[in-house]
Amino acid sequence: MAGMDATIADSLSFHAWCLAAEAIRATTKRLEKSAVLERYLPTLDDASLTVAAHFFSGLVFPRHDMRVTQVGGSIAFGALQAITGKGDDELHDRYVALGDVGDLARELYAERFPERTAGSGILLVGIAERFAELAATSGSNAKRERFRAMLEPLGPLEAQYVVKLALGSGELRIGLKEAQVEEAVAKAFGRPLAAVRRANLLRGDVGEVAVLAKHDALEGATLALFHPIGFMLAQPLETAEEIAATLPAPFAVEDKYDGIRAQAHVGVDEATGEPRVALFSRTLDEITHGYPEVVEALMEIGDAGRGTGDERPRDASSSPVPRPASLILDGELLAFDPASPDRALSFKAFQRRLGRKTQDAALLAEVPVAFVAYDVLAADGALVVDETYAERRGRLERLAWPEHGRGARLAPMALVSSAEEVERAFADARARNNEGLIAKDPSSRYAPGRRGKTWIKLKKAMATLDVVVTGAERGHGRRRAVLSDYTFAVRASDSDPTLLNVGKAYNGLTDAEIVELTQRFEALTVEKYGRFHRVRPEVVLEVTFDVVQKSARHKAGYALRFPRIVRVRDDKPAAEVDTLARVRELAGDG
Repeated sequence: MAGMDATIADSLSFHAWCLAAEAIRATTKRLEKSAVLERYLPTLDDASLTVAAHFFSGLVFPRHDMRVTQVGGSIAFGALQAITGKGDDELHDRYVALGDVGDLARELYAERFPERTAGSGILLVGIAERFAELAATSGSNAKRERFRAMLEPLGPLEAQYVVKLALGSGELRIGLKEAQVEEAVAKAFGRPLAAVRRANLLRGDVGEVAVLAKHDALEGATLALFHPIGFMLAQPLETAEEIAATLPAPFAVEDKYDGIRAQAHVGVDEATGEPRVALFSRTLDEITHGYPEVVEALMEIGDAGRGTGDERPRDASSSPVPRPASLILDGELLAFDPASPDRALSFKAFQRRLGRKTQDAALLAEVPVAFVAYDVLAADGALVVDETYAERRGRLERLAWPEHGRGARLAPMALVSSAEEVERAFADARARNNEGLIAKDPSSRYAPGRRGKTWIKLKKAMATLDVVVTGAERGHGRRRAVLSDYTFAVRASDSDPTLLNVGKAYNGLTDAEIVELTQRFEALTVEKYGRFHRVRPEVVLEVTFDVVQKSARHKAGYALRFPRIVRVRDDKPAAEVDTLARVRELAGDG
């Protein structure tokens, strides 16, 4: 850093970023959090600004980057033990007292290295480089050694945040989300918030967008295919009457499917120049490899690489339909009955296709999967999220879908005006073996990552909650060797990610599913109390129950009576589980 202004050099250090993060953590006031960012971000050069925006959003890498650190509690504890010389029991007891591995790292470093309060002097971009090296390291022993080497020279505050970032799942737990980072970027560089948010939709990289804002270049942001965009969410309502009273008539109704929400990107990969289809889950992870028949069908729809001049007729009697050069579609991956192609198979049947790196021909024939498209986010290199639902639906209907819906199909839609028509549509959806109904305002735009009353879901068949597992316990009898009893939680609110335990369930899963979850929870374990494992909150379950009743035993103040697990929701991130308000509503206290 020779020749660099001392103040600027300091601002480029990782320690300076940590100080800003601590200042954000120290206040609960949204404006004060933003003010910290507004002062800090303009002091950074472009490379450091990119990294800072990622880290403040709880991301080690951009959302479209599929690299992961693969650092779990075992690796983190092992590194801290090697560096500080503390024993297992002491580490465990102190972690229990603090409740956060990052806070534990800071406390241990402050005792072991009191002279390092000013930090290591490592630059922010240097930490990013070390994370990249960590992600590229394979093998648990090699990764453990790499992480130890990364932590060893750091100061207490730096160690705290490296551990937080390495272990995190998209959140630092300092009261900051990516939407707030967008707001701070807009204010720091004097740009319209709408322009910042649109650029982030186009690029899928808040760090890149921060640099564009700095240089007043947001207008130049173009759509980046194969960078997943946030999904629009639906608001639950309990009755057809409520839906009819909420939406302007006539409104659209579609089946609510019991599959995996997915986003399909179809186009030409800029890096290779080759046609490509990519499927992303609701957690924004790529899941393309598991669905070859879907990839083949979507490649034909998009005709990636040909452009819009090539046309083909839909059928012998229709006019030619332009092939879009690129598409981003929202929809559902769903298994269908080979003997009755319009009837969906249960999610239990679909699970045979999940998590497989290869798909044999027999399984493809027994459990065929199709992408059921119900919205379009981009076409021919341009976002269309600001068009109305009716306009976007028209785009979908003008596409040429495969015969008999093999691999990809358009979701059926009907316009209705009354509660009675909603009820009939709901019954029809259930007869097709689907979960329920989604009602949509035809004038609504697509709002990624947001839940509002322009999309409304009606499930009604049984009350369910999406919860995240916070603890797992070994069972009894034939289940004594597996983690089969799960304590689960909801979020305090949409703006408060604090997890509040609301129940415990051990029914509903197969033996094979329990064995698989046991392996996952053992890897996610951060502490043990005898048979009980406290786990990182990453595994989402959908649970049903008899009633919700008030209870002093759980932090939420409520308990679920006779809870039963419906399914594991690997398609849903922990940050989107239900909130305490939903629990209160189901209890009749909403």
